[in-house]
Amino acid sequence: MADESRNAKEEFDLQDKELQSVLAQLLAVYQPVLERDLKRSQSAKDLTKETLEATQPCDDEIELANQLFGRFVNVEMAMAVLGAEGRQAAGPAERWKWCVEHIRCCIIFGWLLCRGPRNFRAYVYYLRRYWICVRQTLGTPVSNPWTDDERQDFQTLVKSLADAYRPYLSKELASVDFPLGIPGEIEAGQIDCYEGSESAAAIFERMLTTETAPALLGRAAFAEHAKDPFFRFCRCWCLCSIRFGCCLARARNLVDVARCLRTYFRCVRNCFRPLLADIDTPATGVCATSGVVAACASFNGITITGTAAGGAFTHYTLSYRWGLGPWVNDAVVYPNCGRPPAQSSSNVAVAGGVLGYLDRFLLPPGETTFDVLLDVFGTGGLHLTDTTSFKLKTLAVQVKEAAQVNALVAPDPFHPASSTKLIKAVNDINPAVPELSIGGAFTITGSAYVVGCDRLMTQYVLAHYAVSPAAPVPLFPDASGGVPLIAPVVYGDNLSHPWSSGCPPFPPTPNTILNGNLVAAWSTETCFIGPPSVPKVDGYAWGSGPLNGRYVLLVEARDRALPGGLYPGTVAAVDQVVVWIDNRNPDAAILSIGGITGCGDLHLKAYAGTTAAITGIAYDPPIDAAAPQQEPNDNFGGYAMSFQKNGGAGGSIPALTPNLRVPNVWPGPPPAAPGGVLANWDIVAALDGGPGPAPTNPWQIVRGSRCAYVIALTVWDKTHVGDSGVHHTITKLYAINVINDL
Repeated sequence: MADESRNAKEEFDLQDKELQSVLAQLLAVYQPVLERDLKRSQSAKDLTKETLEATQPCDDEIELANQLFGRFVNVEMAMAVLGAEGRQAAGPAERWKWCVEHIRCCIIFGWLLCRGPRNFRAYVYYLRRYWICVRQTLGTPVSNPWTDDERQDFQTLVKSLADAYRPYLSKELASVDFPLGIPGEIEAGQIDCYEGSESAAAIFERMLTTETAPALLGRAAFAEHAKDPFFRFCRCWCLCSIRFGCCLARARNLVDVARCLRTYFRCVRNCFRPLLADIDTPATGVCATSGVVAACASFNGITITGTAAGGAFTHYTLSYRWGLGPWVNDAVVYPNCGRPPAQSSSNVAVAGGVLGYLDRFLLPPGETTFDVLLDVFGTGGLHLTDTTSFKLKTLAVQVKEAAQVNALVAPDPFHPASSTKLIKAVNDINPAVPELSIGGAFTITGSAYVVGCDRLMTQYVLAHYAVSPAAPVPLFPDASGGVPLIAPVVYGDNLSHPWSSGCPPFPPTPNTILNGNLVAAWSTETCFIGPPSVPKVDGYAWGSGPLNGRYVLLVEARDRALPGGLYPGTVAAVDQVVVWIDNRNPDAAILSIGGITGCGDLHLKAYAGTTAAITGIAYDPPIDAAAPQQEPNDNFGGYAMSFQKNGGAGGSIPALTPNLRVPNVWPGPPPAAPGGVLANWDIVAALDGGPGPAPTNPWQIVRGSRCAYVIALTVWDKTHVGDSGVHHTITKLYAINVINDL
């Protein structure tokens, strides 16, 4: 559609005689309500008395709705709203008078829904009011008590409402779970005071289908009216009326009321046009953004809104292209979540709503401009089209893993009311499970690539910030205050920093990082054909030592305007992940065995019928001594003990508290002595080989002999060290002479 036609559609003439006539009627029904409130404002005493004597507020608002719209909705008003084209299509008023009464119910329904925040249960309450109103207008009032058929009809409506409400709820949850993009949308002007105003109407547009009509109207009434060609118009008119009532409920003054009426006229008159094809968003030339489409399994999509409707409407299709290529539909997703090839069109008319989505990850990478084509088809071979061309920005700036441990958004274990992006073990996806600590030299996996909407990435950098567990983790706007992990990886400023490169005869490969190792630098690749070498971005492992504590790892990407903006430009995007870094080894020591210190003589006779206490230290210090005692700050893994006879055969020694540090004190450091009890070793059972001539087991000694034994203590923590994920482990040995004098 040409721009001037689109503007004419948006600016319906407020001076239109029929609109002025209906506006006068609407003001006339508002006037006594406003005058009554004005009178109330003149006496606090009278207002207090009226408040105390008032009936139930729910009944009051129903009564007010009937006062406002009971007199407003009539055939005269309907004739004016329809306009000449609509009146001609509708035919004699007697034919559609039943629909006018239905329209009154629709306006009241929309008005009641939008007078304040409503939850799903409140929606069901007003749905009941609407259902009763519709049945009353058709001359088949709901029984009291309900019949079994009526009860089943209402249950059908509630089930349909739940299905229609779920996408709205999923979208809200997605906004709460992934809030980081909202500030940018506000800054770009994509969110204003009208945000969410279409939600109620969209819910009931999904619900009020031909499948639910028998439950709403009653089977007999539906069978009668469904034969009437006006039936489809009446549904469209009702949806416009729900939007109109909702708009009036949110009107802040009479100027807003006039705006609502203008939109209502435009909506209703569109119902009676043979065919409509309009794409509203993305508008031509804009830089489109994608977002989570929670209603369809939470894929990332670009929303396409507009109108595909009309009296002759049968179905519509969406397709897209880039460059001058052919029109394709691989990435198209329709509002019911259907996709090609299983679903290649939609037969549900859309009036100023969502026509579908483009799955962001099915669009070709690197393309920055796309065209969208809307084809609307109608009976009798009618066919209308509309197109739009938008720009798309690839903003792939993400920290996905650190040390190959997944990053995810979850409640902060140290501040449960605060969500942040932190790393957890692959299987620890429960938000209640604490974070996993990492250490040593590791890679950081993610993406750093920005292109499109007349901008191009110039560089990216990694930085770290020390953050205290005592406060919620802040969101850092850039890398300027952090400690760089790497030098900036620069692109396109000279021939040594190309976007792609490679040795002949192989084709060049990208130097950008997309789901790769962000710990990288410009290097060279040796060639055997052609040039001796070519520049290439290579990754390596970042050595995190000697850091210990809680940190934020942040990737920042910068871009500049094309064709020649300032270098290196401005911050395009950042992403951060919270990590606990641990580079401390555990402490381990054996202090005595049965009271005998190192290399001393231990007589088995002294332990007949009892055990030999092994004392020592099996300890891992907290990562941050000032932070609470919980994982991963409390990072102790465990300890185990074993023995060997003269460096040969041996066995295990059962640890007393294998999963607790010894001594079990917090935060430490542990005392040098006397430590704690590591094990109560039944040393006689373990080492007594009997009277001979040979021991029962090779690690034992016969009575009357002696031998040297080595006792091993191994202590480990839970830290995921390096990409391999081994733990910090330390082993200490302790030698004694065992004399079997039993």
